[in-house]
Amino acid sequence: MPRGKMTQPGLGGERIAVVDTETTGFSRLDRIVEIACVTIADGRIVDEYESLVQPDRDPGPVHVHGITPTMLESAPAFGAIAADVAPRLDGAVLAAHNISFDLRMLRQEVERVRGMSLDVGSGVCTYRLTGEKLAVAAERAGLAPPNHSALTDARVAAELLLMHVDTAALAGVSGASCRAPGQRGGLTVRRPGAPPRRGALSVLASRTSWPSSVGDSEALYLDALDRCLDDGELSENERSWLSVTASVLHISDRDRELLHRRYFDLLVEQILADGFVSGQERRLHAQVAAALEIEADELSVDEMASGAAGSSGDGRLEPGTRVCFTGSAVIDGRPLARSELERMARAAGMEVVGAVTKLCDLVVAADPMSRSGKARRALESGVPIMGVAEFLEQIRKVRRHDQ
Repeated sequence: MPRGKMTQPGLGGERIAVVDTETTGFSRLDRIVEIACVTIADGRIVDEYESLVQPDRDPGPVHVHGITPTMLESAPAFGAIAADVAPRLDGAVLAAHNISFDLRMLRQEVERVRGMSLDVGSGVCTYRLTGEKLAVAAERAGLAPPNHSALTDARVAAELLLMHVDTAALAGVSGASCRAPGQRGGLTVRRPGAPPRRGALSVLASRTSWPSSVGDSEALYLDALDRCLDDGELSENERSWLSVTASVLHISDRDRELLHRRYFDLLVEQILADGFVSGQERRLHAQVAAALEIEADELSVDEMASGAAGSSGDGRLEPGTRVCFTGSAVIDGRPLARSELERMARAAGMEVVGAVTKLCDLVVAADPMSRSGKARRALESGVPIMGVAEFLEQIRKVRRHDQ
C-alpha cells in the first residue's frame, strides 16, 4: 500500500499496525528492549510480531518491564530485526497507546540503523480514543489486563482500537513509510512466559483513571509511578529512576508533587468505592502514603475520600452549619490541607462532621468535578456540594461581616 491518505476511512480495507515498546527509559539515549507489532487487516487481527531487543547497555528499570540482562544475552540488536519490522510498518496506519512515546522510541532506533528510514505518517492513539490509561480501558472493555510486556500490551491496544475506532477517527490519517536494508530473517527472541508482577496494590491501582486533562508526559510519568508502586513501596533505584523520568519528561518538582497527590487521591477513591476498607487496603494505603511522602489521615469509609461530584453552589455558610470536607485542595499552586479548612469552618462557628448523612448540611469538595464516595452520597441525599474556592470566598465574606 503506498503511503498517503487512506482511501477508505474505517477498518474495512486498511492495514493498521499497533505497536508497543518496552524501553530502558525515556531519553534520547535510551533504547528499546522489547518490541511488538499487532497487525489489523479487514477489521481483524491477522499477524503478531514480538522480540526482545539487545540494547547494548543495561536494560534499565527491570522492576518495571521485567526484562533482565540474562533474557537479553541472545536477543538480536534492532538492526538485526529491522528487515522484519519494516514491512509490518510500511504502508500501515500506525497505532499505539500514547503513540507519541512509542513512535519517538522507534525513530531513535531507526536513526541508528544505516540505510533504514521511517516516516510515521499520522497515526491513531488509543489513549486519546479511550481517554484512559491502558489498564483502565482494558478493564472497562472486559479485556485481559496488560502486564507491561510488549505483545500483551499491543494486543490490548489492538482490541481497544477495534472497539472504539470509527470512520470519523480515521478520516484523513496517513500510512507510514518504512524501509530497511537486508532480507527478512525471522529472528526473534521472546521473554520466558513468566506471570506478570502484580501485587494487591497494582490490582487496585489499575482501576484508577488518569484525569482527561493529563497530557502525554504526565500520563507517562503516572504510568511509571503506577508500575513502581505495584508492591506498595519505592526502592532507592525506583526513586532514582522516577526522578530521571520526570527530568526527561520536563516535569517540575512541583508538578511531580501534584501528580503524586492526584495519584494517591485516585487510589483512595477506588479503595473507598465499595464502602468497605479491608485490613490489607488499610495497610497498603499507609504504605503508599509513606512511599509518596504524603501526610494522610487514617483511612476510614466515614472520614476519608477524595474529590467530589457536581457542584450545586447553593449551600450556605453560617454558624451551626454541619459541613463535611473531602479531598486535599491546591489553591493558587499552594496545597491546602483539609485540617486547615476544618479549622476555618470551626472558627466561623460551623460544625465539622466526618460523614455524609442526613445530618450533614453541606459537602465542601477539593475537586468538584471528580466522583467520590462522599460526593455520590451527597447527591443521593440531596446534600449541597461546594467547591473549595467558593468555600474560601464565603469564609472571607463571613469574616468581613463579623468585623
